[in-house]
Amino acid sequence: MKALTSPEAAKGKANEEWGLIICSRCDEMVDTIPTDGVKIIYGFCGKGECKGTDPQD
Repeated sequence: MKALTSPEAAKGKANEEWGLIICSRCDEMVDTIPTDGVKIIYGFCGKGECKGTDPQD
C-alpha cells in the first residue's frame, strides 16, 4: 500500500474511493468508500477475534 501522503493520493477522479474503513482491533482494511479526499474511518470487521471485544458487549 502506498503512503497516504503520496502525491498520487491527490490525483484522480472525484468518484474514486479514497476512504478506508479499518478495523480498530486487528487493523485490517474492511472496505473502501467514495470520498472527496483520503479519509480513514475506524470500525469493526466482524471476525471472530474482533467480534464481541467491545467493553459494551
